[in-house]
Formats: sequence, C-alpha cells, structure tokens
Amino acid sequence: MKSKIVILFLLSATFSFVGCDKEEPEIVPNVYVNYEININEPAYINLTVPLGAVKISNIGYNGNGVIVFRKDDSEILAFDATCPQHMDYNSSVRLDENGSGTATCPHCGTKYYLFNYGYPSSGYRLKEYNVTFYGNYVKISN
Repeated sequence: MKSKIVILFLLSATFSFVGCDKEEPEIVPNVYVNYEININEPAYINLTVPLGAVKISNIGYNGNGVIVFRKDDSEILAFDATCPQHMDYNSSVRLDENGSGTATCPHCGTKYYLFNYGYPSSGYRLKEYNVTFYGNYVKISN
C-alpha cells in the first residue's frame, strides 16, 4: 500500500512540475499589427480551403510580412514571416507549395510547420498574431 502512495505522489509531483514550464521567449519583437482581409477577394482565395495560406507583404516586423494559414474549417492562424532563428539577417520565410502547411527560411533552411502553430523541427517558433475570424473576414492583430 505504501508503494502505491509513493508512486501516486511521485506521479503527481512530476505532472505539477511539467505544468510549470517557463513561457517560451518571444524572439521577434512586438510591432503594431492591425489588418483585415476578405477571404473571398482573389488575393486571399487560398484561405477558403483548409491548409491554404497566403503571405501579406509589408506588415509585421521590419515589413517582412505576415503568413495567414487556414488550419481547418474553423481555425485561421497568422504568423510573422520573420525567421526567429537569426534576427540579425532580417530573413523572411517563404511559403512552400500551397496546401503543404509549411514555410521555409531561404537563408538557414529552417522549415516551419504552420499546422503545428509555427513550430520548426528545432529552434524557435514563428511569432503568432491574434486572429478574429467572422464570416468572410479575418482580422489580424496583436
């Protein structure tokens, strides 16, 4: 009986420490973003289907752009296109083939998985922006 209690205590202690991880650092600095699009406009038509993505130029950090990605029927995500792996190069990631759900930095080759909230296989994830999705409109802000 004592061993079961000890095991339960160790498991609960382990899970409580796992839940207290530090927040991931923000690598890309905050800049003001407040942009609205209509997904039925020709430039944004890729956002009408799951895994569709577009890159909006001249907004976000250093004007590197913002990638807008439709994860599924009800969720749209937006990421700053600045590669956080090397801010000193001011690199902007490029969308891979539409429908792939990935973007790649042309400088370092880091591949970001948009459907996995901008995480790469290693390193820092893309900075994510707030998205409000209502009807055919998407508002991107911070």
